[in-house]
Order: sequence, then structure tokens, then C-alpha cells
Amino acid sequence: LYDAVNLTVSESGQTSALMFAKWSLLDTAMWYAAWRLHIPKLAVSRKGMYVLVVVSVFIDLNLFLLPSSLFVLALKPVAVSVASGCMRSIKSIPWLGPRLVGDSDLLIDSFELDDEHILGRHTIHVLPHSLAHMNPQGKSFCIDGRAMSNAPWYRRISSSLLSSQGSLLHRKDRVTIPILVNGTRPSSIQYAFTSFETGEKQIRSVANIGALRKDISAVYPSLGSWVMATYYLPISEAGAYEIYSVKDNKGLEFRTATHAPPAIVVSCPTARLQWRTGVGLEDNFAIGSDGHASICQRLDSGDNGVRSDSSTGFMEVVVEGYEPVDMTIVRLAGGHREVIGLDGVQPRITELSADASSTSAAMDDARRAAIERWSRYRTRRSVYTLSDAFVHPGKYVYKLESIRDAANHTVVLGDARSGGGHGVDGFGAGKIDAGANGVLFDPEKAVVGTATPYMAHIQVHRRPTVGWESSLLNGELPLRLSDDKQRKSQYTLPLRVSGDGPWVVEYDIANGAESVRESKTIATAKDASVDASKPGAYRLVSVKDAHCAGAVERADVSLVKTPKPAVNVTSTPITAHECGGEIGAQIDLELAGRPPFTLHYRERNLLFPSSRPV
Repeated sequence: LYDAVNLTVSESGQTSALMFAKWSLLDTAMWYAAWRLHIPKLAVSRKGMYVLVVVSVFIDLNLFLLPSSLFVLALKPVAVSVASGCMRSIKSIPWLGPRLVGDSDLLIDSFELDDEHILGRHTIHVLPHSLAHMNPQGKSFCIDGRAMSNAPWYRRISSSLLSSQGSLLHRKDRVTIPILVNGTRPSSIQYAFTSFETGEKQIRSVANIGALRKDISAVYPSLGSWVMATYYLPISEAGAYEIYSVKDNKGLEFRTATHAPPAIVVSCPTARLQWRTGVGLEDNFAIGSDGHASICQRLDSGDNGVRSDSSTGFMEVVVEGYEPVDMTIVRLAGGHREVIGLDGVQPRITELSADASSTSAAMDDARRAAIERWSRYRTRRSVYTLSDAFVHPGKYVYKLESIRDAANHTVVLGDARSGGGHGVDGFGAGKIDAGANGVLFDPEKAVVGTATPYMAHIQVHRRPTVGWESSLLNGELPLRLSDDKQRKSQYTLPLRVSGDGPWVVEYDIANGAESVRESKTIATAKDASVDASKPGAYRLVSVKDAHCAGAVERADVSLVKTPKPAVNVTSTPITAHECGGEIGAQIDLELAGRPPFTLHYRERNLLFPSSRPV
């Protein structure tokens, strides 16, 4: 026995005629000696000696000379039959049996021919194991959770029930995972579903897989019911899907692809535009009843582009999906189309979506590890804040054109004919078109109607200005006021305004140390003027039109109060000693007022009284 084992190990299963001859001679000599010497307890007869020699030579022949032992060849069918029976008994144990046995070769069915019909030619087909492979192309899928949540309650309930039973699964808007089957026709399927939120794995069944939508690519009539087909498993939840068990109508299990990655189904990415509220935004930022916004023209900040600014931003982009995501935002301003890039921009808010459950401190380590394993596929909500300079007046239109998540699910956003939103392709891979007629941005329609989650515009109003008319500034100043009925007691000071009326103009009247502020409402630009009846320096302070506050030109217009002229007359006689008396009079006039003066006086004599100006 030692030599036989040593020969098997050292010679790699080769035979040895030398060892066969050696041990055959030794065995023959041993049994001959036992017969001839008559040793007690080993004494054998002549006939017994011959039998023992033949048996010993036969054993040596199997151990050293024959490549396959005759004992093994004789006992193998019996051993296989016994082992197959044991395997089938173990497999009949519920749940545990199939997992212990697997797809052992000992389970291959045997057959027997009828003894009365053994003549003739018989063809035996030995079929391989049936195979089932979920998601053979390795695609990723996404589910439009918002569309499902907005569906009528009866449709949600029926969809959930029927998807578990495998019926009514031909709707194009259903997301399905392909299952490639190569083998006998399956009659049932079980798959494992793992939730990204809880990390729990559930075994789900489809009782009648034959009712699923299927595409048969090949049929083999010679092999019975053997087919190659693709079955489409409907899904309604985000999570990881794995094939668990597929059986045919005989209860035989299919082989499944080993080490195949699970089919990942995430929530389709979504994005929407919204105006910021609850923050102290300046420049008369307002949101109208139609959802569009307006703002006053800003002063030149040196940066006319769109940027992310959480402190002064007026618009937010709310994004939900499997991160990182990439968006395409378009701005139309002044007839120019510009794509806004958000590369490297950090969101102002990032958090798990509201429907995602959080981990608890009381959770065991296994469950926490399961949640952390799948957490990267969970939907996250991020908020980006956009800020624009708005130094040029006009209409600015913003459009969310598309969004793409980390699994390359691209959603083309737009105002669909069904009332807005975006649609989801049933296979979940590639581009998902949600626009109307494929139009990404129609500037003619962008400024019409109410705002949508994907498109809104903001009207930037030009700031008004006010100033004195140049004819007034280039004229004679200051202007004179007089109580004389023949003089002006009030002036109409013309203004030059721009913007959208009506305007409210404020001005100060400074007269010495005193200053009075007054205002006037102007309905139209042609009526822009200030009625001045008080003396002082008129200075424009502020202007507001229907939308914004504006700038004023710093120039003063002065009005002075002109008193009535007054004269004080004094007369001094002129005397001459030669004439012996008065020869005339010197009249002195003391005038009060603004020169030049026009003085009217009258001369009287007995013959010709007259008056004339001086």
C-alpha cells in the first residue's frame, strides 16, 4: 500500500510494471510458503493457496499496472446513485436546502429506456443549466419620484399592486430592468431589493413572470421549451436590485450570473428656479403675481456676469438628485444668449432630501454600515444662489435647460405640453427629453405668461433722473420776485425727467439759515416743472418714478424777493449874493431798490406844467 500511494504521488498517477512484478512474486512466495511450511494459524490447502495467489496478483494489477481501478469502475455508479439521492433529500429542505446544495452536478436527472423499445437510434439531449442575468448591459436607471407622487391615488395603489404581481406592465412610462434568460421558460422570479435610505434588504417575488413584457430573441424547438428572451421587471422605488431566484414550471432553479453588480436605481435629477424670499434684498426687488420679478438698475459694480453670492443673490437653483450634478442654465439679456457656468461653485445649502431617513444613535453597527454603504446613492438637495450685476436695464430671462447626475442621467427641462415638468425614459439611461418639440429656449415665448420652475424673467428698470432745463440754467439768474402787480410774483421752473411716470420730485428751498423741503408729483414728462413763489435757492434732492429711486443733477436756481423802489426827496435852495436872494434849488434823491431806476417828475409853472422821466 505504501508503494502504491508513493507511486501515485511521485509519478503523478503513472503505472509501474516493475512494482507489479515485484509484489506479485512476493505475494506468490508468501502464500506458497504458508502452504508448504504448514505454519500454525497460517496453514492453507493447495486449493486455498491458488485462490489467494490469484486474488493477490489481481490486487497488484489494480494498484500498479492498470490506470483505472476496476474496483472504482464497478463501485462508481453505485456511489453516484447514493450521493444523488442524498443531495435530492437535502435540497427538499425548505429555504436552506437549495442554498446548501446549489447547482451540484449530482442533481442531473437520469433516465431509463423502456426495455421493450431499446432497438433503433436514440438521440439524447443533455441541456446545460438555464441562466438568468439581471441588467446584462450594466445600465443605470432613474425613477421620477415627483411624477409618481403627483399621480392619482388609485393609479399609485394599482401600480404598486400590479407591479408586484407582474401585470399591466406595458406602459411606456414605467421604468423596467431587463432580465436576460437563456434556458427553459421561467415561471417565477425572486429578486432582492435594498433600500438606500434604510439599508434593509427585502426578498420580493413576481408570481407570474410570464405576464411580464418580454422580447424573445431566439427559440430552440429541438430543445423543447428552451428560449433566449429578455423579460422586463417593473420597478417603482429607488434602490439596489439583484436577481435572487428564477424557477421554471418544474421548480428547477436557474443559474444566475456570479459576482454580477446590482442594478442601481436612483431618483431622477430635478432642478427648479425660485426667487429668494425672507432676506433683505435691496433695489426694490419685487415678485409679481405672475411669478416674474422686477428690480431697479444697479450701480456699476465692475462685474457684469452671473456669480454665486449667498449674501446678495436674488435667485436660487434648487437641485435634487444623485450627486455630483451638472446643470445648464441659460441667460438671455439684450438679445444675447449666455450659458451660465457653475463649475466650482459651492451650494449654499446641501442636505439629504426630506424623504431620506437619518441614522440613529441607537442603530446597530450592521445596519449603520449598510446605510453608509448605500448612502452615496441617496438623493441630496442642494441650493445654489445666483447673483447678477444688473447694471443695464432691460429684460433678463433665465432658463434651466438640462440637468445631469453622477450616473449620467440627463433630464432636458422645459414647458411640456402636458403642463410643465419633465418626463422620464422607461429605461432610465441616457437623455430624458422633457421639452416641447425639442425647443430648448424660445425667447419670444420666454417673456409671455407666468413663470415656471424652469424659466423666469426679471425686468430691470432704468433708474429715473431729474434736472433743471438748460434754458433755465442758461438764462438770467437769479430770478426776481415782486409784489408789484406789474411784476412776476411766481415762476414755473421747468424740469427734465426720465423714467416711467408718475414721478415724485423732492426739493429744498434754502433762504438764509432756514431750509424748507417740498415735493411735487408729476404725471407726465411734458408737465415736469416746479412752481416757485418763495425766495431762496431751489435745490433738487431726490426723484422716484413708478419703480425706482433715481439720481438728481446738483444745480441751484435762486429766486430773490425784490422790494418796491422808494425815493426820499430833499431840496436845498441855491442863493446868490449878487442877486440878493434865491436863484434856484438843489434837489437830492435818495433811491432804494435795484438799479437802474426810472424816475418820473413833474415841473409846474403858471403857463406850461409838464412831467418827464429821468
